[in-house]
Amino acid sequence: MRPLKSFAAVPLLLVVSGVGQAAPAWYECPQSIPEASVRVSEPQPGWKPFVSSPLYLNSAAPADGPPERLGILRGQEVKTTKAGWTHKYSLAGPYPEGKWLRCDYGEYGQISLSKRLPDDIQECTVKGKKGEHAGESNIEVMCK
Repeated sequence: MRPLKSFAAVPLLLVVSGVGQAAPAWYECPQSIPEASVRVSEPQPGWKPFVSSPLYLNSAAPADGPPERLGILRGQEVKTTKAGWTHKYSLAGPYPEGKWLRCDYGEYGQISLSKRLPDDIQECTVKGKKGEHAGESNIEVMCK
């Protein structure tokens, strides 16, 4: 009689490999900054400011520390296709000033909105594609 082969360890290994992995969390940058929110204070004498349209979301990326540090991280895995782009960022290791998500507005990122991310996040993936308006991008951010 041949001994029975046991596969009981396989499901156990699958369960163990999933332990400690955080569920993905989706973060959404506001798609635009309304024109009423953009103010020009103290223009040069004789000049009157006027903001005619909102500033649209152009890009997003995790950052090392608060926005004033300008600590944008470089994606380790970058994929570009005709449909859009994907950037993957590793956030393992110490971040003494926190992990942040920075959303940039205007064609050259003239204005940023930032939000602190939970300290236990280990990676983020940013997917984007060209938006409807000039300089606009439609962006999805997933972190775990």
